[in-house]
Amino acid sequence: MRGHQLLFAGYIANRASLRRSLELPSTASDAELYAAAFARWDDAADLNVIGEFATVLWQPDSQSIRLSRSPLNAPPLHIWHDHNRAIIASISRAIFATGEVEQKLDRQKIADSLFLNYGDAERDWFEGVARLPVGCRAIIDPDGIRIDRYYDLGDAPDVRFRRDDDYVEAASALFEQATRAALDGFSRPAVSLSGGYDSQAVAAFALGARPGARLTGFTSVPEPGWDGATSATRFGDERPHVAALGSLYPDLDIRFIDAAGLSFDHLLADFFLFGGGPPRNVINLHWLHAIRAAARADGCDVLLVGTMGNASFSFDGNGSRPNRRGPRRAIVKLMPDRLVAAIRRWRSGEPLSPYERWCPVRAEWAEAMRVEARSAPPPSRLRSTRDVRLAMFGNAMNEGGAIQQAMAMIHGIPQRDPTAYRPLVEFCMGIPDDQFVRNGQMRLLAKRMLRGKVPDMVLDETRRGLQSADWRLRLARNAPELKAELLRLADDPEMAAMLALDGLVAALDRIGTSSDATQEQRLKLALPRALTTARFITFVEGRNG
Repeated sequence: MRGHQLLFAGYIANRASLRRSLELPSTASDAELYAAAFARWDDAADLNVIGEFATVLWQPDSQSIRLSRSPLNAPPLHIWHDHNRAIIASISRAIFATGEVEQKLDRQKIADSLFLNYGDAERDWFEGVARLPVGCRAIIDPDGIRIDRYYDLGDAPDVRFRRDDDYVEAASALFEQATRAALDGFSRPAVSLSGGYDSQAVAAFALGARPGARLTGFTSVPEPGWDGATSATRFGDERPHVAALGSLYPDLDIRFIDAAGLSFDHLLADFFLFGGGPPRNVINLHWLHAIRAAARADGCDVLLVGTMGNASFSFDGNGSRPNRRGPRRAIVKLMPDRLVAAIRRWRSGEPLSPYERWCPVRAEWAEAMRVEARSAPPPSRLRSTRDVRLAMFGNAMNEGGAIQQAMAMIHGIPQRDPTAYRPLVEFCMGIPDDQFVRNGQMRLLAKRMLRGKVPDMVLDETRRGLQSADWRLRLARNAPELKAELLRLADDPEMAAMLALDGLVAALDRIGTSSDATQEQRLKLALPRALTTARFITFVEGRNG
């Protein structure tokens, strides 16, 4: 590799095994490990190296630039090129800072994101700029750019054992391996801790990996004054479930974070700067920021999360559950989406159009931008558990690298997710469906892995935790300012044509009254999404001064 120049971002999870196989000292950095792996294995290095990384390699012998992003998740790579030049950056605004490229928003990307479609993995938020998808490589030379997908999670091999216990033992061993890799190089870990399976599993395995060492768990709880509203299938305060875990582990220090006074727009401009686009699920941003800020203030040097557990070890088996409605569900999967939507609307007697619920755009604009035609089918229409999990990973990982990067740059603390460890994910993808669901019991693999490691009240809980349960309180506090902002947007012809502002204003006017599920979706999902997107457009284009 004489004369080659490598830029490396991210981290390597299998450092120890790579150092042994490549005969490198323990002091070898991740960049040095990747460079040696590429010198040994060429393109196969991207699979032999496990972790979350992005690389840029200048190859003078061929006058080309080689780019790669690791499978499943990776730091972002934004690309602009012509026949003479290429500009590659982790943050898209760095491309425009050169003065060589005009900054122009991609309206199709805006439309797709408002419909929660992040499937166009190469599409950036800006025209003329592309993104390298995860699990892909690219070669840029005077002839142009060639992108090659070298990894597809759907190709994960089947895994078959003789005994049920073998699956539990193998999954537990991989989870332990994943946790040790996540902790490698850090001395004061913290965990974002909830009352659910995934984060509690991460905490339990982290404590087991470092006997006698302290671990701090940060748990989001509702702000004082919360009205306590949930439902029969949800719980909004996770204190009891987290306290139960604490009673099992004396080395677990628990801090409850209420993020008092914060709203969905907390540090939003910072996110635009470092993430390069409007974040998804913005209603949860306040507690994500608050936990990271608290961990950093406490001197923690890494935050462990369990973000992808639902798609890996704690998958519920969606897509495989047999029941008396099985034949009918099979027929429904074969019907056109519009017909299914019409039947559901007729049966419920309620407006089920997404434009009347969670999507804040005008139906006419959505039709002009072909958002439904461009969108993937919903999980209920997928035909196998593998398809369901591929959709879960694809939807999360397409934007995950930029979101993770922005959070780390804002708060100065990196994130590690053992539940997204590639060997564990591939194992879970390959095992039979009956390891996840059997005889009506769901999340079966996780239950067997975690019995005795997390409290029984968590494993036996039939409800799910409700994130941002106090959203009404936080929105109502800022309702006058938010309404004024919506009315200002209505004076902008493009915003008025794009967003269903009148419906959002009406929903906000009723925030203090009783509301149905449709009303709640307009307020909790559509309103923050509309305002965040509008602010991003204003941030980039400088509208209204």
